[in-house]
Amino acid sequence: MRIRFVCSVSLLATIISAAAGCMSPTTGAQGGQQLFVDAEAANQYLQEAKAAFASGDLFQAERNLALAVKADPFDGRLHYNLGVVALRRGEYDAALSGFERAGQLAPQAVEPQLGIAATLLQAGRHRLAADVFQQALELDPSNTIASEGLALAVELTGAHEGSDPSPR
Repeated sequence: MRIRFVCSVSLLATIISAAAGCMSPTTGAQGGQQLFVDAEAANQYLQEAKAAFASGDLFQAERNLALAVKADPFDGRLHYNLGVVALRRGEYDAALSGFERAGQLAPQAVEPQLGIAATLLQAGRHRLAADVFQQALELDPSNTIASEGLALAVELTGAHEGSDPSPR
């Protein structure tokens, strides 16, 4: 089981690093109302957040991302990266919220699905993680991260039959 745990940690690290920054920015209106969006400021805060994250300062990364979201609430990358920071801090509910919002803003992007699945996998919710990895494969059938994640989640589900908590 120790080998499998190392694999799952490695897979989670791959998901976090591979998808960071891959999403395209999305902007728009909500409910027919156009909101002011400062994409330039949001991008600046995002770059500062990435630098803070790289240096291990998760508090500063989260702070900069919150400012970026205020500047552009429709940029899925920002919500995705908030999810990454929360996942790294072990705050699963906050991570899921960030990844889910990113998925709402960019429904065809596979990265939010991978983030959700990684969070569920790390939280021990293997069966639900397998379902989300499957959804990611439906978006991108050739995604090796999703394929490997699905295989791991299925294996862990079988190894811990009956111990997977019910969905959120």
